[in-house]
Amino acid sequence: MRLARGTVLGPYVITEPLGAGGMGEVYRARDPRLGRDVAVKVLAAGRVADAEELRRFEREARATAALAHPNILTIFDVGTHEGLPYLVCELLEGQTLRERLASGPVPPAEAVGMGLMLARGVAAAHALKIIHRDLKPENLFLTRDGTIKILDFGLAKLRREPVEGAETATLDRSMAGGPVGTPAYMAPEQLRGAPVDHRVDLFAIGAILYEVVAGRSLFRRPSGAETLAAILREAPPALPEGSAAAPGLERLILHCLEKDPEDRFQSAADLIFALECILGESCRPAAARSAMGGEALAAAGERHPATSIAVLPFTDMSQARDQDYLCEGMAEELINALTHIEDLRVAARSSSFLFRGSGVDIRAVGQRLGVATVLEGSVRKLGDRLRVTVQLVDVANGYHLWSERFDRKLEDVFAIQDEIGRSVATALRGVLSQEEKQALHRPETAVEAYEYYLRGRQQLKRFTEVSIETAKGMFERAIAMDPAYAPAYAGLADCHAWLHQWYGGGNEALEAAEQASRKALELAPELSEAHASRGFTLSLSRRYDEAGPEFEEAIRLNANLYDAYYYYARTCFTLGRIERSAELFRKAGEVRQEDFQSLILLGQSLKMLGRGEESKAAYREGIRRAERHLELNPTDARALSLGGTALFDFGERERAMRWTDRALELHPDDGGVIINGACLRAKAGLQDEALDLLERAFARGWGKRDWIEHDPDYDSLRGDPRFKALLAKLP
Repeated sequence: MRLARGTVLGPYVITEPLGAGGMGEVYRARDPRLGRDVAVKVLAAGRVADAEELRRFEREARATAALAHPNILTIFDVGTHEGLPYLVCELLEGQTLRERLASGPVPPAEAVGMGLMLARGVAAAHALKIIHRDLKPENLFLTRDGTIKILDFGLAKLRREPVEGAETATLDRSMAGGPVGTPAYMAPEQLRGAPVDHRVDLFAIGAILYEVVAGRSLFRRPSGAETLAAILREAPPALPEGSAAAPGLERLILHCLEKDPEDRFQSAADLIFALECILGESCRPAAARSAMGGEALAAAGERHPATSIAVLPFTDMSQARDQDYLCEGMAEELINALTHIEDLRVAARSSSFLFRGSGVDIRAVGQRLGVATVLEGSVRKLGDRLRVTVQLVDVANGYHLWSERFDRKLEDVFAIQDEIGRSVATALRGVLSQEEKQALHRPETAVEAYEYYLRGRQQLKRFTEVSIETAKGMFERAIAMDPAYAPAYAGLADCHAWLHQWYGGGNEALEAAEQASRKALELAPELSEAHASRGFTLSLSRRYDEAGPEFEEAIRLNANLYDAYYYYARTCFTLGRIERSAELFRKAGEVRQEDFQSLILLGQSLKMLGRGEESKAAYREGIRRAERHLELNPTDARALSLGGTALFDFGERERAMRWTDRALELHPDDGGVIINGACLRAKAGLQDEALDLLERAFARGWGKRDWIEHDPDYDSLRGDPRFKALLAKLP
């Protein structure tokens, strides 16, 4: 039934039709009470008899009415006219995103802005436990001033649950009737009819952003069956040549589109922060971007040296998909082994492991990591049999330089790793020295002990208190099975050292680190990681004269061991040897050219030495690296907190405070986050807030007097009686 001009629905007077869809018709109407035009959506007469359609209409009204956000269509009223339900909302002037895309792709910087508005609206919905489940270009409206508005919450799943007095929508795990939504934008779990949560909306955002930048739908195929197959099985391709995406945007989109929801962004807030990082980079003046890329440190990170490699985590092809620790562990062991090869630069685990999963674009990975070659592979374990397939790929042309398949028993895993390492190193470097061949050989142990060791390494790299405790237990089980396995002792020493330094482990943890690090060296005096762990432990014990030689020996054994340079630099800073700390922080940044920590701390050391221009260059590059890291790890505690202090010194004070505030919000119990938050507030003149945070940190067992005495971040507090009292309590 078409409503005529002048028809009255409650207080609203229809003026003209705006459009019609499957559920009903939309009209422009006048609200004489407030003197404004509104949009009125009327459910089609045929739909009223359909109980499910009526429930859906009511669902949309209740869900959207609970929201108040500039990026979500505002609902003013609901009512009934002669048995026809209607919904009243703000009148929008502009076009749908689908209509906008008819004229071609959107420029990348504009696309990032659209994505940010979309993510903010979705975050507001998720905060009220509302999941849209049908985000697509047709349901996004672009107003004349460029604002994105989210429409149609008709598929939001609702249940009555009061949140601050409002009836809201929340996850309804019953999916009776099969999946609902628009297939080309639906997440794999949604298509399968499995239980879904808020991450289906994040998948849809990824599909939308891809289409916005590329100018074509990512998954839509000629038939519905082909579309479903593409979403369920095909890896999203890289953006088309010439799309010129903003820095990091392509990887962000692909991160949204991970098949497994656990591998996507875990919240809209995380996605927002990543988009903000990209927007900050892409909107930075060209001159500033040029300066950042033109510095020697930055340039080193952008080169593609002929002898450089990234080792990706292997893909788990086992039927149960339960070998992720083995896939990660084998790749990490290869990374550690290859760092011993002279003049071979190896991308760090923390960067290369961001590119996990089958179907990654090797050339894009190589460009992103600044390497000439990429090693990828897969692992299939069945009982005591192991199949490992690997290939070394030339980034420039995509051709295989070397590939091999190993069908062996599980107990041959060490031989497989040694053979892969030798083959890769030989392919890249030619003839290897005897020392290099020996360095590629990793200590062996029983298979069961090795599996626990790999699980421990996997947990340790997550650097949370819970994961470190878990890792400690894994290393202890490996040692129980093989009391002579040195790498497990080195890992155990690192666990205890971290618990002592950041999580209030106290003298008990320090003594345990002492015993484990000593044992590792006794068992494997040529293991560089054992010397680095020993040096780290000795430095925490303030046995600096003994720590230095251990770090030097670790570097002699492996000139590319980042940990040795980084912790040696921190030790020198603690001793007030600022010149030497700068040398070592610089070297750490060269060895691991994606690391932000070493460059930011280098900037601090150079500033203390009065080398202002060099300090600015180091801060600039450290911030750039932190931004790139946060594009893929938007909740990383260290990048947010340490990056915030660098931004402050670089003059971006408002942004610095946002970063550290977010770090404290996400990681309120992390010692490093608390300390860096205190440092930033001290530099900003917020002394009481800084001292409150220091009290929290000291109460958790952190408090490095030697570092504090040389760190200029605390200078504004040194005359404060409260600070003096806190410092006096430190040993």
